[in-house]
Amino acid sequence: MQQNNYLKHGALTLSVSVIIGFIVDYAFNLSLSRNLSAHEYGDYKVAYAYATICSVLVLLGGDRVAPKFLAKPLADNATSQVGGFVLFFSKIAVALSLILFIFTYLSGYWHIGSWSLEEHHALLWISAAIPLIAIGAILSRVLQSAKMLAYANLPWRIGLPLGKTMAIIALAAVLEEVHLWQVIAAGIGLLLIITFWQFSILRKQNLLSFTPFTPVNDGTKLLMTSVPMMLAMLVTIAISQLDLYMLELLALEHEVGHYAGAVTTAHMLPVAQVSIIALFVPLLGQALEKGEEHAEHVLWQAQRVMVVAVVLLSIALMASSSHLLKLFGEDFFTANEALRYLILGSCFWAVTAFISTWLQYTGKGKYVVVIGLLTLVTDAILNWLLIPTHGITGAAISTCTALFLASLLTWVTFLTFKKPRHSGRNVPTTR
Repeated sequence: MQQNNYLKHGALTLSVSVIIGFIVDYAFNLSLSRNLSAHEYGDYKVAYAYATICSVLVLLGGDRVAPKFLAKPLADNATSQVGGFVLFFSKIAVALSLILFIFTYLSGYWHIGSWSLEEHHALLWISAAIPLIAIGAILSRVLQSAKMLAYANLPWRIGLPLGKTMAIIALAAVLEEVHLWQVIAAGIGLLLIITFWQFSILRKQNLLSFTPFTPVNDGTKLLMTSVPMMLAMLVTIAISQLDLYMLELLALEHEVGHYAGAVTTAHMLPVAQVSIIALFVPLLGQALEKGEEHAEHVLWQAQRVMVVAVVLLSIALMASSSHLLKLFGEDFFTANEALRYLILGSCFWAVTAFISTWLQYTGKGKYVVVIGLLTLVTDAILNWLLIPTHGITGAAISTCTALFLASLLTWVTFLTFKKPRHSGRNVPTTR
């Protein structure tokens, strides 16, 4: 009964976050594309992709392993253990973020020959946001593991894009011209607000404590579990962002912005995918404590929800693709064919994503990493071959093909290692 109530309230919360979050994120991208040139908009999307990838890298999988590791401490109200977990990964994130910032700065100097921050690419400016994104991710995972989905998801899915949209509108009203660094600075300010707010919620709800805190017993063992999860997530993100980087190299500058509009539109599918996984992962972590066979009912329950949601969203996006792209501007319609391929590719992967999560949680993470690397290489090779002749449509075809390959290989791996059911044994079902 308690699990059913959690799923009902969680489904409502995540439905609101997906629908309203997509609308406000779309509004943010529309306001951004109308106040920046297509080239600057493309630069922002490339910089944002860089920050997203790096924020996953610096956490070393701490956010991915949190629901599994924190299930028992949260159930036992061991707040000092939760605090030790958060502190362990936060220190790693800050240290690695500093190294990345220095590396990005020196790379920029080597490329343009100047120490001036104003002359560097937006990659350097947005590097300041990486530790905040990482710490915010780990705090959100604690809230998610405690089944407080509204506090975990709504600030990031709705609050952040809404705040950024309002900031751009305000900047456009006050200034003659909006600059990219101003957009990034506003985003960093909002990151600070949300991160501190979530931290205060955790303290208020007595979910973590630093005075005293219990250090992580075996950090090396924990990292051996979390790093493969991080690598799998990193490869997945890299696949979704590789096109933008290769378009920067191989296509016209304005095409990057047009493709970014298509990526933004298709992004509703990954958002729905991540939200559904967030709903079921806390239940999966608890169920796996009793064994894989016991946890299978959670897997297939999540899979049914995922398939229905993804198919319906894909049909809706396909039907409205041209209208959604025209909201960015009439010239963005050239990305319509690319958008259709991106929707199809996202659909292939979304119906496989929870299977991938299952493999990671059951000790098969190395196979997920290998599949991801094969997919990444496939995407890169196809991009190299297709972008020069087919432009942004070629990039989208590459991604669609690569994601289909990833989906196929993941299902084959899952079925290969799937334990056969013992006849006569009852597997618990959700009531």
